[in-house]
Amino acid sequence: MSGSAWFVDSHGGWVEGSGRGHVIKIDQSQPSRCLRLLFEPRACSHSECKLRKISPSQAVSPLNLVNTSTLMAPAPKLASGTKACSVCGTGWKMKGLKNHEKACASRKARQEQDANFAGQLNAQQPPPNLLSSCAYSGSKSAKPKFSHPIPTDEQPWRPFRSQLDFEVAEFCEVNMLNKDSTETLISLIRRCMFNLDDFILAGQRDLDQLWELASHKCTPFEKGTITIQYKNEDKIFDTYTRPIWDWARSLIQDPCLASCFVWDAEKAYKYNGDSYIRFYHEPWTADAFWAGQSTLPNDPAAKPVCLVVYADKSKLSSFGTQKAYAVVARLANIPAVIRNGIRFGGGQVVGHQPIVKDDPQENGKPAFSNFKNIVWHTAFYKLLESLAHMAKVGEWTNCGDEILRWLWPTILILAADYEEACVMALIRGLQGLYPCPICFVPWQEQSDLSAEHPRRTAKGSEEILEKARAQKTAAGREEILKDNGLRDVENALWKIRGSDPHAAISYDPLHADDGGFWGDHLFAQSKARVTELGRAAIVKIDSQMAAFPRWRRLGHFETIMNTSFNDGSKHEDIAKMMLFVAHNDYISACEGTDHSEKNWNFPKFHARQHAFDDIKNKGASRNFGTKTSESMHGPIRQTYHRMTNFKDVTAQLVKHDHRRTVATFIRDQIDTLNEDPDESPEDLEHSISSNMSSDPAFDRFRVKFGNFMSHFLPTFGYNLPNRQWMRFEGVDMITPFQFLKVHYESMGTWTSKAEFLRCNPKFHGHPRYDCVLIKTVQQPIFAQIIYLFSCVVENNSHPFALVQPLDAPTGRLRRKDKLLRFHRVHAKPRKSSEFVSVHSIIRGAVLVPDFDNAGEFIVFDVLDTDTSLRLKTLYPEHR
Repeated sequence: MSGSAWFVDSHGGWVEGSGRGHVIKIDQSQPSRCLRLLFEPRACSHSECKLRKISPSQAVSPLNLVNTSTLMAPAPKLASGTKACSVCGTGWKMKGLKNHEKACASRKARQEQDANFAGQLNAQQPPPNLLSSCAYSGSKSAKPKFSHPIPTDEQPWRPFRSQLDFEVAEFCEVNMLNKDSTETLISLIRRCMFNLDDFILAGQRDLDQLWELASHKCTPFEKGTITIQYKNEDKIFDTYTRPIWDWARSLIQDPCLASCFVWDAEKAYKYNGDSYIRFYHEPWTADAFWAGQSTLPNDPAAKPVCLVVYADKSKLSSFGTQKAYAVVARLANIPAVIRNGIRFGGGQVVGHQPIVKDDPQENGKPAFSNFKNIVWHTAFYKLLESLAHMAKVGEWTNCGDEILRWLWPTILILAADYEEACVMALIRGLQGLYPCPICFVPWQEQSDLSAEHPRRTAKGSEEILEKARAQKTAAGREEILKDNGLRDVENALWKIRGSDPHAAISYDPLHADDGGFWGDHLFAQSKARVTELGRAAIVKIDSQMAAFPRWRRLGHFETIMNTSFNDGSKHEDIAKMMLFVAHNDYISACEGTDHSEKNWNFPKFHARQHAFDDIKNKGASRNFGTKTSESMHGPIRQTYHRMTNFKDVTAQLVKHDHRRTVATFIRDQIDTLNEDPDESPEDLEHSISSNMSSDPAFDRFRVKFGNFMSHFLPTFGYNLPNRQWMRFEGVDMITPFQFLKVHYESMGTWTSKAEFLRCNPKFHGHPRYDCVLIKTVQQPIFAQIIYLFSCVVENNSHPFALVQPLDAPTGRLRRKDKLLRFHRVHAKPRKSSEFVSVHSIIRGAVLVPDFDNAGEFIVFDVLDTDTSLRLKTLYPEHR
């Protein structure tokens, strides 16, 4: 092997190379040294090397490394006055010999380990257990070739059953698929394996072409540009919009949604025993829908098409440098259960507003603020442009039920937080003299909710702008606009007949109450008062919050005192729960405190003055709040992080949003075709294994259940077996279960609702035994489920529940309960448990323990409207 030699690299692997390099010299009598091979006729400059001149033929191979003493110079003779080291033989003075011999012995031990390692080396190749090796060639231009040794395991994918199983598992893990996505992927693969369906996709290009062909199934986005002049320079912005009337028409003409549309305004009333009282829920039961239809031509075919439009800016990147400005539309003629959903017929992104980049030199200047508002409204009109003509003359449309109607579109509701509402209404916001987009409330009077103020109108704002622009000087124009809190910009909604931005802008509970009044103000004030009481009070609030009963669609929090929340929905849940976990601690924290320093003159406080009017005009707050549409920012943010290259972001967001829309449309049609009308929901049964012998609720279980069944069966028309009193033995079988779905009619909406009740000793790691409202002979009572099971008698299965009644006397009404309007219940002893039929369960209930009084609970009446109404009906004193 001329011109080559073996070296030991820094990773412990053998390297074949040429020129000069280092190897480890392993010698029994000498320390390990770094040996430099020189193919040139000169000595090594390394201070530890004692080399003779060698030729390439004398190159040291791995086998030669064990003994290289032939290359070493003879050992030097000892000088006078020195003594040889017993380990290495070198001469040392007596003073330093002892320390040297210790160090030398340690080195020898290491050398022996090196020698053992060298003895295991293979003659011509690196050791098989090394991680990797790298071969170098003599050419300077050649790249190193890395290679991995052949693994000794011929099936390294085990314990996976096959290499394909591992690769699918690896794909799921690398791409962070959740449980549902993984199940879907495996299901699709198995469908291909068993030839249950055809799989013809050939690759990404083929997939892109198919998405392009399918894009016509739903209204596509259109790209456009707008040009706005600022400081004598044209600024060009891209716009991406679905023509909003084309989108609305596609829903109106869809046969699957035809039966869901409501075309005429209604007034709904409920009889309370004395008189009929009007109530409001869907938009068509409110006054604005009624008033809008009253302005249409006197033709039975003339029908309003009312739109709900939401717009908000959201951060995509961690530092907020990349943002999206989505516009979401919904049809108010569709019931909320569909309109506020994510399936076809629900909310849809119909546009992305251009975002004007901040300029430190221009920010805060009136001209730049006007420029940004002009950009917003010009782009917004591009979205609404298809409505402008239709709103004036209407359009005859053949609807999905094959009925020809004369449709008149209008913007009924604008859902937005305060910042967006200021842009939509073109007011000056917090710094304006009149900061409300709905009325002319002076900024210093926003905390006075009893005072009435004139309403803003589209016509009035347009007249003010015309008057201002008629002034001869800029100062005169600015004075008029400033005195009315308006900007020198034309509103896009003025061009849409019947659409008044000031009337359409609505009270927003999510930002005004949950994330605003509560999240930014009351929550902070509450925590400050508790903190003043010390660490024990903080721990007490957190522990009681952690003990709050778990419930579907209600957040659960382990700690709140030292945790910040940015999600308005979490603030909504905490605001409901706070009174029930803090009433035994917070009252003392507030006694003697002065509240005069807090300034409540801000728009989100004033906004609640318009809440009741909005409910009368637009229905329940679910119709005009931003909570539902806020959730659509999540998919946009996920698309940005997982499906874009972070360049030209809006175009990519639009592409993938449209693909999801098409996929949702196709999926709904497939599900409709595959739907089995006779299919019934699957019963979920679980076995339960816990030691219940120590629980007094199960004392004399068989005897008590036999007595109960002996009365229950005849009462409901069943014969007793053998006409004898029922007795159960230890061998008789019952089927326990941990989940119960109860359907009931809501007293608030008269619609069917469902509750998922749990009786589980370890539900997501925690015991959960839900409470219920049970129908009895006298009146409904609250109870806690202990055990759910079914029993078969004479081939008939009967489902039952063992419950702990919560109807023990509570004594006199306490002052705190009266002031806080608490409804308190008291549990009977555990041994007083009773059996009930699950058919007697009216609905589930959340009962919060009174943490200072064992066995007492407070009804969580703010859970939903039905709970509140039932409590007022059952207990008039709760009003």
